[in-house]
Amino acid sequence: MSEEKRAFVEDSDMKIAGSAPRQQPDDGEVAAMEFQHQKQNGNIERAYRLGQRLSDRFFVIDEILVKYASPRLLGNPVIESNAQVLFAFIVDTILEHGCPDSIIAQTALNYFHEQVRERSPRTYDTIVESGAFSLYLLCSRDERMSRSCIGDAFADSCDMEDDPDVVRLGDQLYREYFDVCKEELGRAEFVR
Repeated sequence: MSEEKRAFVEDSDMKIAGSAPRQQPDDGEVAAMEFQHQKQNGNIERAYRLGQRLSDRFFVIDEILVKYASPRLLGNPVIESNAQVLFAFIVDTILEHGCPDSIIAQTALNYFHEQVRERSPRTYDTIVESGAFSLYLLCSRDERMSRSCIGDAFADSCDMEDDPDVVRLGDQLYREYFDVCKEELGRAEFVR
């Protein structure tokens, strides 16, 4: 091999300092950049305010129960605690499907849970420990389920599955509180 060719081959094997291929950011870095973007455009602050408003609305359960519950069901602590679990599920669902991205949804949801825990640790524990949450999740994911799946799950979680008034109440609570949360989500005015 000629001297000239050898110098060319040797030079082509050399690495130039700083010319290493740029590595793609890992998932954590991408999430941090997205969080900073959402913070800068004001969406993180909007998510906190939404979480606060949803927690405020969460504790006015009596207004909704009075509107739909029969007199024999009003004041029943089992109905009330299970309604709160249902409402927490609705908050989770609205945020997961209605927020511009998962960072905003998780920020609002975490703040909602934090506020509930501060105001009523007992209610928070009830929500976290309830198996009804899973039943509601199954209802929301299975399109073949009957229209009153949520009502059935609500009645089941109250141990009143044979009571059509409780099934109906569960459906009514779901529809009413879903609309409440949807309205609050609209008020958030997230930047998309």
